Amino acid sequence: MNRALSGSITSFILIIAAVALAIVVVSLAFSYMGYFAYTNGQLMQIGAAYVNHNGQLTITIKNTFHEAKIVGVIFSYTLHNVNYNLSSGTHTYTINTGFDFSSQQVSLTLVIEVNGQNTIYLPVTANLVQ
Repeated sequence: MNRALSGSITSFILIIAAVALAIVVVSLAFSYMGYFAYTNGQLMQIGAAYVNHNGQLTITIKNTFHEAKIVGVIFSYTLHNVNYNLSSGTHTYTINTGFDFSSQQVSLTLVIEVNGQNTIYLPVTANLVQ
């Protein structure tokens, strides 16, 4: 009788352990699938942006995409190709736009490639500094 009871308890403990392990494995699998399949994100300008006469743009960008990079700057209907990787989080970047600016306020567009396939156009208004 003791042996049968001991075997039943051991079997019950093994079943509970197997179920717990299965739950852990499935939750980890879904976590990783969600990480690699993540396509939603956000890119936005934080605070004011500044440019100088030589075309240096200083801007703070909040990025929640896993992979993003600035591939172009559009000013006055002209595209200048650039290549700046954007880190996740909020960071300040200095970008050589390839343009010369003379007006006090400049409107341009950053062309940003995300996750190697989608393109986002981020409008920027920057103040000219000396």
